[in-house]
Amino acid sequence: MVKRRAVDRKDKELQPEKLPTLYKTLIPLTEQRHGNLFLSPERTFEYASAANAIPVTTEEFPQAMRHYPIVLAGKNEPTPVALVGYAPGRNDHVDADGNWRQGAYVPAYLRRYPFCYIRESADKDRNILCADLSSTIFATDGTEDRALFKDGEPGELLRNVMDFANRYEAALQRTRAMMQEAVALDLVDPSTVTISTGGKTLKVEGFFIISEEKLRKLPDDKLASLARRGLLNVYAAHHLSMTNFSSLGTSL
Repeated sequence: MVKRRAVDRKDKELQPEKLPTLYKTLIPLTEQRHGNLFLSPERTFEYASAANAIPVTTEEFPQAMRHYPIVLAGKNEPTPVALVGYAPGRNDHVDADGNWRQGAYVPAYLRRYPFCYIRESADKDRNILCADLSSTIFATDGTEDRALFKDGEPGELLRNVMDFANRYEAALQRTRAMMQEAVALDLVDPSTVTISTGGKTLKVEGFFIISEEKLRKLPDDKLASLARRGLLNVYAAHHLSMTNFSSLGTSL
């Protein structure tokens, strides 16, 4: 197991009470406090080795559907997740060295880590770039091109991080809006899948899906609206991804 970095107590005092999935700390990045940090060119996914579900945005469905079942976590505020393991605490796509399974799509949530934008406050629109400073991707030495900050400003790498995090945040907001529309149309239902392989049977439950039956029963004008805005394609990718449950069973 990769040992996480130690985090300064004063940094920890700045983090929000609730942390996103997989994050151990979440500290606002500033040149004054973190101007000596560099990004390691080596990335490991060891931090996700015990996560069997990874959040995905609806824009990722076309790629994720080829490798994972995409299901919804929660009914009233459903979050799309890619199932990467058949049981809690087990990620079948991370090997002992922290490498992601070769050829499999890596969700943007993992590619964004250890960075994340956090709203400054409930009454302000400004987002603040934060990071899980316990991540081993941070180092106190490195080459100039790997520095977080340069001459008091974000370096090129950090600017790229900010651009990616901004685009991810926008995709996340669009995803939430799509999921809330599905809730409003009463399309979200609980589901259960039974996997059988090698003489073993596993029941996977506790997740939700967009009901195909309820979709078919929608009035024509509602269906037409969903189709025109591309939501039916999103739902179709979600439904097609369910065939990947059979591949989860191969590791039983």
